[in-house]
Amino acid sequence: MYIFQLQINQLRLFHFFSLLVFFSACQKDKIENPLVENCISQQNLDSTRGECTESLNFQSVVAFNLEGSYRNITANCIPDHKVGLFGKTQGALNPNAITPQTISHKISSQPSIANSFTPLLGSNGPNYAFGILNNGIELDPVAAEPFPHTNIMDPNVNWAWNLEATNVNLGLDCNNAHVQPNGKYHYHGSPTLFLEQLAVKTNEMTQIAYAADGFPVYYKYAYENPEDASSAIVEMKSSYQLKEGNRPGDGVTAPCGPYEGVYSADYEYVNGLGQLDEANGRVGITPEYPNGTYYYIITSTFPIIPRLFRGTPSQDFAIR
Repeated sequence: MYIFQLQINQLRLFHFFSLLVFFSACQKDKIENPLVENCISQQNLDSTRGECTESLNFQSVVAFNLEGSYRNITANCIPDHKVGLFGKTQGALNPNAITPQTISHKISSQPSIANSFTPLLGSNGPNYAFGILNNGIELDPVAAEPFPHTNIMDPNVNWAWNLEATNVNLGLDCNNAHVQPNGKYHYHGSPTLFLEQLAVKTNEMTQIAYAADGFPVYYKYAYENPEDASSAIVEMKSSYQLKEGNRPGDGVTAPCGPYEGVYSADYEYVNGLGQLDEANGRVGITPEYPNGTYYYIITSTFPIIPRLFRGTPSQDFAIR
């Protein structure tokens, strides 16, 4: 009996010292990695939009001209709809007033699918605007907002973690648009009032833009069977979803906190989740291309405006 009790006591001591070692290791880990343990996200989800109450005192000018294997586009980047309040005035969404621009873009009228995708965002910042809407306003979804969101000229900023413009407060108006320092108005998301003007129908495909690589861009709806114009028109779903869990960052070199959509990298592509590929597009026939083409879709959910090109983008859309 005495020997049995001694064995039990020895076993209890072993468990006690095991727990003590484990607890000490945990405490040591906490001391060595306090940033991970106490990491707090610097940014919050915010889909605030400014009201579009302003009419501009400029005439909208835009022209699309087909010349052989190229499509020439000229515009002054003035929208033909109301906008939010911009400029150096109280209550403005940002201090940059909308001013007429002079842009001239040449894109392929006979685009082809490239061997690989070309991203809009590069390792040192945005490389391209995505395309141009039929009203002459650029679709430019990628914001220049790398982590840690202090000084984008700092060579140590982390462009792999770039703020998602439509999910944080970057001073967008009701058209999901705002103004660059040079006065250029541009869309980061769905162009709300432009779409209202078009009176987009849910039972037909509506081309609204051209991408920088020359492929057409449609809004939301397309043939259920991409090769059958008699099939039903349905809303296209992207193949992106929020990642699960928490970001791996320490809050100093990369962001921490849960994947919630604050950053574009919070999303991941899942093949087959929707009808569209990584570039938010697919191959099929359309009313404008009855023999078939690759085409992009602006969707209701991320990425909304595509973040990759399936063809070769025109350098006229390069961000310099």
